[in-house]
Amino acid sequence: MSTFSKTNFKTLNYNSFRPHYPPSFYKILSNYVIKNNGKLPIDQAVDLGCGTGVATYPLLNFVEKVIGLDLSASMIDTANSIKLERLKVLDISDSSRISFKAGSVEDFINSQDNDIQESSVNLIIAAQCIHWFQNYDLFFKNSAKLLKQGGTLAYFYYIDPRIVNFSGPGKDNRAEVLEKAYAVYDKYVYGDDYIGPYWEQPGRSILKDFCVETNKHIPRDLYEDVTIETFKASEDTYPNEDKDLDLKKTSLDIKGYLDYVGTYSGYHNYKETTGKTDLLENEFLNELLEVTGWDLEKTKIDLVWNTGYTFVRKK
Repeated sequence: MSTFSKTNFKTLNYNSFRPHYPPSFYKILSNYVIKNNGKLPIDQAVDLGCGTGVATYPLLNFVEKVIGLDLSASMIDTANSIKLERLKVLDISDSSRISFKAGSVEDFINSQDNDIQESSVNLIIAAQCIHWFQNYDLFFKNSAKLLKQGGTLAYFYYIDPRIVNFSGPGKDNRAEVLEKAYAVYDKYVYGDDYIGPYWEQPGRSILKDFCVETNKHIPRDLYEDVTIETFKASEDTYPNEDKDLDLKKTSLDIKGYLDYVGTYSGYHNYKETTGKTDLLENEFLNELLEVTGWDLEKTKIDLVWNTGYTFVRKK
């Protein structure tokens, strides 16, 4: 998590190249929130680890007031810089409905001085950040203090996109080419001679394991209606939009694929530590094109991410 708070991390790139959660997922989330005879809109939601607001703004479709919190001041600056533009797209004129503040999630959750009264929040979300939290037992306990009875705590995430389809050369051996493409990705993203040693741990391992470790800590005396869903992408499986977090990018060029991998915190740490800034544009790209036969300018790819989410309700 500390990587994203560094002043030289390019937050605008992060906002541009990271996938955005689709309307189908917010429908799944809002349906869970209002289950048991609730109604929309709800009063208040908090987005922990909000980053540039990727998951924060869509909450305004069913929440009256939203607060985004992130450790990175630069992420918050970016979120605020695009605030008016994003609100215009949503056709919302009242800018006071959403606010962003910089600070530690742990400090916010654990503090009594955070402008949020106990038992006053309908929804707390943590999108693509739960794996960085330090003390899950305390997190679940203090989140429950902020939530109203029946309020929802939701965390969701994505990991390791799979190329599931492509255009151009290699279509006759589609499955074989896709496996070769993923092998190149796995080599450079997790290999010991490349980005592998530069991931912050145990966060990355928790995420790769679909947050099983996080889910173990859910206190059943504080929460009920525990809903856990995971989806593993492959060329032969596709998300069920009524149940799964469906994250994909279609007809993406190979440069866009490299741009996305370039937002990885592990890659940022690799470049900063080794001084090598062209791993993706040089070695990764050359090997990818060689084993697949793809054309940098002409080939288009479809990406689908491994995803998961957990929803729980305060008793």
